[in-house]
Amino acid sequence: MDVRTTTSGRAAGRRGRAARSAIARRRPGLLLGVAAAGAVLVNVLTGTGPAAQAGAASSESASVAEALGLSGQSSPAGAAPDLQPLQDLTASRSSREAEETAAQQAQAAADQAAVERQRVEAEAAAQAEAAAQAAAQAEAAAQAEAAAQAEAAAHAEAAAQAEAADAAAESAEAQSEASDEESGEEAGAGEVAASTAVTAVARITNSAGSPKPQSQAAADAVVSNVPGADDITIGGTRASATDPGGHPSGLALDYMVLSDTALGNAIVQYHIANWDALGVDYLIYQQRILQSPGGSWSTMADRGSATQNHMDHVHVNYL
Repeated sequence: MDVRTTTSGRAAGRRGRAARSAIARRRPGLLLGVAAAGAVLVNVLTGTGPAAQAGAASSESASVAEALGLSGQSSPAGAAPDLQPLQDLTASRSSREAEETAAQQAQAAADQAAVERQRVEAEAAAQAEAAAQAAAQAEAAAQAEAAAQAEAAAHAEAAAQAEAADAAAESAEAQSEASDEESGEEAGAGEVAASTAVTAVARITNSAGSPKPQSQAAADAVVSNVPGADDITIGGTRASATDPGGHPSGLALDYMVLSDTALGNAIVQYHIANWDALGVDYLIYQQRILQSPGGSWSTMADRGSATQNHMDHVHVNYL
């Protein structure tokens, strides 16, 4: 590279910039001259005098320069333009934009807060309604349960009263039947008590000899005067009896009525009514013993079976 060429190029660049700077400095004067020339031309055309034209040209030039914002004096070379108004305008615009942005954000926040408040209020209302419905359902369920319990209690009470009434009726019926049975037994005893006449001979089953005559005579009276007694089995002597004064001696008889309690009671009542005439020593029936016609029945010990407890027959010992 040629140093001179480079140096001349730089010098040419500096001269070009200086020329442009000089032109820039002369531009207000040039414009002012153009304005003055225009004013003179106007005055010439309108016939104004030279002195007036010069004054007019000067005032017109000044007014045009003022209108253009130019001064008749050239600005000093290298003076920096005043940018403060532009900066103030820019700052004002930025401030307005910031304020508008803040206002928009505040409005958005307010709208969001309103939406959130509405949501919270809606949720609270829904919860309150759900709670009210749950309370109403619980109250209805409690009332239904109370009604069911009351109805069940009423039914139970009615059933208890009905059961008590049935029990009372059964008891009354049983008492009535017992009274009727007792009356019948007493009537039967009264009927047979008036007669000890013998019209039939009792068939006595013996396995250890013949019974005593008084036992046979009593059995004949029983089958002759107690209806149904002539159809039952009458047990007499037997060697296996443990009571020497009973069956082995021929003085005891067993009237086997089995389950016919009415017939057993009738045979008992006949012997009580004719105690002395029949020569009765004692009676045993249904696990009880009677030793005198005016005495009381005594309960005997349990011997095990129905026959051993005299539940199915009347045992009579004669004297």
